[in-house]
Amino acid sequence: MRALTRPRFLVAAVLAGVTAGLIGIAMALLLEVFESLFYGVTHGGLLERLAAAPPWRRVLAPAAGGVVAGGVWWWLRTTGGVADVETAVADSSGRAASRMGLARPFVDAVNQVLTVGSGNSVGREGAPRLAAGAVAARLVARLGIGGADGAILIASAAGAGLAAMYNAPLGGAAYAVELVMVTGMRRRGVAVAVPVCVIATLVSWLHSHGRPTFGIASPGPSPATALGLVAVVPVAAALGVGARRLWSWMLRRRVRAARWLPAAIGAAGLVTGLVSLWIPAVVGNGRDAMEVALSAADAQVGAPGPALVMLLGVVALKPVLTGLTLGAGATGGRLAPSLAAGSSAGAALALALQAGGMEASVPVLALAGAGAVLATTQKAPVFGIVFTWELARAGSWTLVALIVVVLAVTALTTPAYFGNLYRVFYKPQTT
Repeated sequence: MRALTRPRFLVAAVLAGVTAGLIGIAMALLLEVFESLFYGVTHGGLLERLAAAPPWRRVLAPAAGGVVAGGVWWWLRTTGGVADVETAVADSSGRAASRMGLARPFVDAVNQVLTVGSGNSVGREGAPRLAAGAVAARLVARLGIGGADGAILIASAAGAGLAAMYNAPLGGAAYAVELVMVTGMRRRGVAVAVPVCVIATLVSWLHSHGRPTFGIASPGPSPATALGLVAVVPVAAALGVGARRLWSWMLRRRVRAARWLPAAIGAAGLVTGLVSLWIPAVVGNGRDAMEVALSAADAQVGAPGPALVMLLGVVALKPVLTGLTLGAGATGGRLAPSLAAGSSAGAALALALQAGGMEASVPVLALAGAGAVLATTQKAPVFGIVFTWELARAGSWTLVALIVVVLAVTALTTPAYFGNLYRVFYKPQTT
């Protein structure tokens, strides 16, 4: 632990946090630029732009974005590729971190944002974590911070990029510790990841002004909501396992020949654009779909039919379109697609209960479904709980419901997680 308090390390940690915050702001602004460019509408969120755009543009925007992004990845992958954060963290020698560079990771990150901004179904969280991790890797190399300490800082910076983009400091830290860091560095890593992610989030407030990603009411418990939470558990378990297996299968069979990337990703975008004519919420990374799910109770007027169809369409098609995009060769995350599918499933259950005369809370079931599916696809329950709760910062009852559902789903889908928790997290630390 002594190495983590040395002046050079502290300076690097502060700089990594500040840079990650600025990267989060830049990526958020860049996403708006790409959405305006591809849909020809300069105001509103992605779904509002989609509604204002003509049908031909809604179909062709993801396809055009896929062709452009595929061309950039063609160039990147035939000229040396891009080193990823996970490789840099796993290599305790520090050689992988020193080879990351800055230009290529930033080009890849911008390309990922372009892919999402044009409407393609893939997560955007990979962009800020790659760029922030690359900056941290450069700091580690320049300041001579080696071994596990350097890897911890790179992982923390990657989580900080995620924290800055979603205004979720604890979620970003949980991501860094549970998903990026390797066994042997997690206990020390918490002490670094939390402050780095907090710094990045505070910097990002220059753009977000500290507002949570989603604003929802915090309803109290009710029998109908409790019943809905019980029903969410098997649904989220099946959906999370299904999405995880589908995405893994598609990634194993993804397009390998770089010359085919523009056509393949463009074709996947074309399919997404066509589907969006009937189910608009499938476009983009999934943030807008989750917002639709959280506000489904307000959107339905009288009969819940149209809202329910939209939600079920996202549940069925969002994982498929994300898998298609990944299989076509695109680089991108799976966090937001997981949240979109899970929140839509939870909201659909709430609307079904309401149709039967039971006043179940849509936001509570939507958040519980989102967190459970996210935890399942990532095999990271702590991250699923903390990150999902921070997105809306709902009340204590909602947090309790989220914890119970996520742990129940984890027990169903990954029972070994609890038995291996001590071995994975508390294994003697590397030096």
